[in-house]
Amino acid sequence: MSPRWDPVLGLLCMLGGSLCFSLMALVAAELGSGRATPHHKFEPFELVFWRSLFMLIITMSSSLMKGVAPLGPKVTSTRLILIFRGLCGVGFMATYYYSLAVLPMSDAVVLTYTSPVLTALAATLFLGETWHSLDFLGSALCLTGVMMIGKPPILFHLLGQKDEAELSPLGLLAASTAALCATCVYLIIRILKDRDVHSLVFVNYLALAAVVTSPLLGLAFEERWLRRPSPWALTLLFLLASLASLGETLLAVGLKMETAAKATSMNYLQVVFAFFFQGDVLGEAASDSLSQLGAAMISAWGVVALAKETWAPEVDEKEEPLLKR
Repeated sequence: MSPRWDPVLGLLCMLGGSLCFSLMALVAAELGSGRATPHHKFEPFELVFWRSLFMLIITMSSSLMKGVAPLGPKVTSTRLILIFRGLCGVGFMATYYYSLAVLPMSDAVVLTYTSPVLTALAATLFLGETWHSLDFLGSALCLTGVMMIGKPPILFHLLGQKDEAELSPLGLLAASTAALCATCVYLIIRILKDRDVHSLVFVNYLALAAVVTSPLLGLAFEERWLRRPSPWALTLLFLLASLASLGETLLAVGLKMETAAKATSMNYLQVVFAFFFQGDVLGEAASDSLSQLGAAMISAWGVVALAKETWAPEVDEKEEPLLKR
């Protein structure tokens, strides 16, 4: 296929990855709430362990069937970067789960979803990528949409209204660290895009790092794990891992084919998918008009981004960059 379509395919991969991660979160919510397994509520790092264990089996098997070296090229610098990528992925999960435990969910989500903006800025400063003004406006539009859906109490604090409950400083630090870890993951994929690292290899390192560290984190947080999950629970855990494997692979492919600023902005669609799953699948509280407007804003940018790359790929060449190293 012509390289002209690479940006479009990259965005479509990011869109597919966002859908997979949203479905994965839906399965995780069912397991974590106890609705799917009435006699046990799966702990956060317990879910990470089982997800990563099955994910490792899936991606390692896929690597071997495709003739891909599971650990990537035998280049020390590349493998060290891949190890760091795996650790950043675990760092993201640990800090994000902690922030969800001690902060209002809306605050944790909004702070974490500053990562696409951080990624675009970092890719411009450190990798020499160009951040065009339209892409910047799209990122700002999506971040605004996230805040309209989440309505984070942190905004009241920033506006000087002290009637809200005090937010945990450690929780705020954890959510901010999660955003930085996600940014590092995205940048590493961009750094290694020309080093002959197959997309499955990125997932292998994440799964390996999580399988090793999640039991330790589970002990640190005093989690109680189920020793013998039921066949139904194992089925759901395998589904969780399958969605995670596909989502992570699509993420890696998308970031290889499209710039960091454009690709990561599609991640905001995860919030839209979660927004609809919350009401239509889980039957939770109905959304208000402000939330619906926020979801529409994020969705609109996804359509604009795809249309721009499909029908007017030359726009970026003509457009004056907002920020360029």
